[in-house]
Amino acid sequence: MREVEIIMKKLLITGLLVGTVAIVSGCGSQTPAPTPAPPPAPQVQSPTTQTAPTTGQTPASSTSTTTTAASGKDVYDQKCAGCHGAGGAGGSAAALNKESRTQAQVYEVVKKGKGSMPAYANMLSDAEMQAVSQYVAGLKK
Repeated sequence: MREVEIIMKKLLITGLLVGTVAIVSGCGSQTPAPTPAPPPAPQVQSPTTQTAPTTGQTPASSTSTTTTAASGKDVYDQKCAGCHGAGGAGGSAAALNKESRTQAQVYEVVKKGKGSMPAYANMLSDAEMQAVSQYVAGLKK
């Protein structure tokens, strides 16, 4: 009778260990493979007879800034939000919306890394680094 109890305890302990190992191995910190950004839609320009606005800013430069900011947010959401949180609110890494930074300062950190943040020079194009640095520089509340 005593032998049966010992065998049952060994089976129970073995089962618990196997279950724990299975659960822990399933909780690895794997990051999903990055999804390529869709190609930009072709821009079709139709002839117009409108004059430029009196603000001194042409419609093309306004659209360019908006497009850059939008793509900067896309890069941020894909590459940065996992650590820095949505909208730069913070997470496992520092909040980015608390203090003011210039685009040039942000660009250097994105490109070369700083502290525990890795360099992204080999992971992002220069245009993506420029776009995300413009977006992050504008996060200050």
